Amino acid sequence: REDCGNRGSALLVPWDQDELEFLNESLQKPTRYFWIGLSVPVAGTGWTLENGSDLDQDRFQLDLGVRPGACGTLRGNGIYPQHCNTRLQWICQKESAAI
Repeated sequence: REDCGNRGSALLVPWDQDELEFLNESLQKPTRYFWIGLSVPVAGTGWTLENGSDLDQDRFQLDLGVRPGACGTLRGNGIYPQHCNTRLQWICQKESAAI
């Protein structure tokens, strides 16, 4: 998060299953996990986006379950929960600029 913020961006949050598939192709079917902007901050909450809003899991063909303290990772064509202290690479996204 901090690195993305220093770059004027935020951790990637895929919009829907189509965007996940696009990322999978763009990253050439990655076999590694990458941090993205999803987490389950505390017990009793579901998956939350970086901006604090709830993830609409109906947009994805996934069953992430709910694991308090977990963070979201991207690998291949899916999103997977991982312990937030795991050392992984990450993907930042930046808002597009009007030209």
